[in-house]
Amino acid sequence: MPETEGSVTNPEIGTLCRQFSSLIHAEVNILDIMDALHAQSSNPYLREVLESVREDLEMGRTLATGFSRYPQTFSPFFISMVRKGELEGELDRIFADLASHFETRLEDTPDAHRLRGAAFDWESGAAVFQWMFAWVVALLASCAFGIGALIYANQIGAMRGNLAANICLLLGIVLLLVVLLLGRGRKG
Repeated sequence: MPETEGSVTNPEIGTLCRQFSSLIHAEVNILDIMDALHAQSSNPYLREVLESVREDLEMGRTLATGFSRYPQTFSPFFISMVRKGELEGELDRIFADLASHFETRLEDTPDAHRLRGAAFDWESGAAVFQWMFAWVVALLASCAFGIGALIYANQIGAMRGNLAANICLLLGIVLLLVVLLLGRGRKG
C-alpha cells in the first residue's frame, strides 16, 4: 500500500488509461507497461499505486485485483471494466473506453470519491437482475417442457392418473430443485 497520502484526478486516470490502451495494443508486456506508466506519471501517489499494482501482477494476481486494492482511487466501475477486459482478452479496447470516459469528466474529482455516498450500486443491481432473469427463464422453460411432456403422455395413453395432479407434482419437483440449486453455497 502506498505510504503517501494523495489522490488522482479524472484527467490523470484518463491519461493512464489512454497510455495503457496504446501500449497493450502494441503488444507490450504488461510488466513493462506498468514500468512505463510508473516512469511517466508525475503524481507521486499514482506512482506508488502503479508500483504496488505491478508487484501484485508479479505475484500472479490479476490487474483488476491490483487496482481493486485502491477503492479511494479506482471506482467499482473501473475495476469491473478492467476485470471484463481481462476475461475477454480485450484490455486495449476496455482501457480506450475508460480513457474516453475519464477524459470527458468535467470535474477533477475521481469517480471513486463521488460514489462513496451512493445509495444504490446500479452495476451490481443489473448483474443480480440478469442472474435472476436467467434463472426465471430456465425455470419457466423446464416447467413448460415438463407440462408439455405430461400432456402428450396423457393424450397417447402412456400415463395413467389425473393430469392436473401430475402437473402439480412436476411443478413441485422443479421448484424444489431450483430452491436447492439456488440455496447451495449460501451462508446463513
